[in-house]
Amino acid sequence: GAGHMIAAFFDVDGTLYSGRVWCGLMDYWKTHGRRLDAQLYYLRFMPHYIARKLKLISEEHFRAPWAEHLAWPMRGWTKAQAQACFDWVACEYLEPLRHEDIIARLHEHQSQGHVVVLVSSGLSPLLATIGATLSVEHIVGPQVEWRDGRLTGRTLPPLVIGERKASVTRQRLRDWGLEVDLAGSFAYADSISDLPLLELVGHPTAVYPDEQLAVLARERGWPVLNGG
Repeated sequence: GAGHMIAAFFDVDGTLYSGRVWCGLMDYWKTHGRRLDAQLYYLRFMPHYIARKLKLISEEHFRAPWAEHLAWPMRGWTKAQAQACFDWVACEYLEPLRHEDIIARLHEHQSQGHVVVLVSSGLSPLLATIGATLSVEHIVGPQVEWRDGRLTGRTLPPLVIGERKASVTRQRLRDWGLEVDLAGSFAYADSISDLPLLELVGHPTAVYPDEQLAVLARERGWPVLNGG
């Protein structure tokens, strides 16, 4: 039957923070011996960026390759090296980019006893580190592959993007043994590619939405939070 717990699902990039996690990672790589890798990572996906600007591909198809290769510039790093990077992104890079209104909403859900979950295409250990700064322990993101205590550079499927933002979230709730009443639950996201996550719950909210999501939210009468 339907569960009794209420959950609040939050996208990370553009929702809890105005910045993008991968931009923070790139900043760190450039100053920690991976400048060339950072540049290659960026250049590799420039065609996708241009295609997206020309509306030749969907937001989801634009984001997927970036997400899939997010660990690649860190291949060979030990857990300690990787954690130093994740700590810097969570505590230095993202901190000034907080959307205080949305983070206040997240803490409101916590105070009501709701299960708060971060859902993102960012890497699990990085999301866990960001979660710790917000007192959030439940995260849904792709796992990274370790071999002999070092990152291989592979991100393990499934990617948490588009349709999979919903399906992987459902799976994780089952894995955690949480009986969640989705119809009574909440979701917050900024991109049209997050639509499946927003549609997963009875109470979706568009946060600082992109153009397509803004239009859709108006059509469907969803609340919009944009700092205005």
